Amino acid sequence: MKLPSMFLRSRIIPLVLAVAGFGGAAGCTQVMISSDQRGEYKLGELQVFVDRDFATAYTAAKNGMKDMGLFAVRDDRLVVEAELNGRDATDTLVVVKVKELAKNRTSIKIRYGLKGSLAPAQQVFSAIEKRL
Repeated sequence: MKLPSMFLRSRIIPLVLAVAGFGGAAGCTQVMISSDQRGEYKLGELQVFVDRDFATAYTAAKNGMKDMGLFAVRDDRLVVEAELNGRDATDTLVVVKVKELAKNRTSIKIRYGLKGSLAPAQQVFSAIEKRL
């Protein structure tokens, strides 16, 4: 049995567009990290842009994770991007990705745990920010 095209246009297409629009907007939150620093929490990952070069941000991330008491598990560094993995005392995985976007503009993404947890990710960024 074929559905009339009028039914498709009037019922199904708007429903599909509404679900797609809701799915795209869900899970994204603006977060105030400090008085002058803003980040975005999306799909379990905290992303913050810093006005530093890659080398400085990478070193700060590595030392900040150490300051938080995270045990370094992995350190993959390329020319303009790096991924640092660590574990806390409860064996929770912490992933910090550092990527240079432009001169003196670097993205730092932090995922605390498999699903991501905002409060501990903010604490990790605070430790990193102290080293910047």
